[in-house]
Amino acid sequence: MAQSEPLVRTEELSRVYRVGERQVRALQGVDLAISPGVFAAVVGRSGSGKTTLLNCIGGLDQPTSGRIFLEGQEVTRLSDRERTNLRRRHIGFVFQSFALLPTFSAWENVDLVLRIAGVAAGARRKRVQACLALVGLTKWADHRPYEMSGGQQQRVAIARALALNPPLILADEPTGELDSATGRQILAIFRKLASAEGLTVIIATHDLTVNEYATVTYELQDGQLR
Repeated sequence: MAQSEPLVRTEELSRVYRVGERQVRALQGVDLAISPGVFAAVVGRSGSGKTTLLNCIGGLDQPTSGRIFLEGQEVTRLSDRERTNLRRRHIGFVFQSFALLPTFSAWENVDLVLRIAGVAAGARRKRVQACLALVGLTKWADHRPYEMSGGQQQRVAIARALALNPPLILADEPTGELDSATGRQILAIFRKLASAEGLTVIIATHDLTVNEYATVTYELQDGQLR
């Protein structure tokens, strides 16, 4: 990928759902171009299309029309299997609900991703240590989710998303279940990952605090950029 080329690009992206006899236009002609190392926020009310946009970019949903490119590759032309492989290697996902395995420690939650990918034990150990250090949880490596605060659990989720060193992190309402102070800490981590680690981060949120941290902010309203 040329240095000047966006890491993520969408062209005339549209997604239409059928709800009974009614058509819901979740996305309507969305054009985005997000460069490497950018922390981009997509803001809007519930139902504005934020999650649909992230799901389409991440290959979890297929647009009705339009095109999506990741590192110059057209995601919308890939088969289901190819999109699955793309998600595993090139995209890290962070969700509002943390989605951690409750019986696994912080270390084990991050390590599992690397085990599934077939990474050797020595390399796994170094990578887990590095990811937990990036989110400030080195001392909490042996703790399980129920022993941690919501903010700490979200940090584990971020560390897990970083495990395979993807160029892109997609975060859907990652501060939605956190108080404002803890939410700010999470947003600061995303900013650090973009500015210091060179990752591209795209966050969907209704929390306008993100404007203080993001490199660029897009507003979605009724599936359209404003």
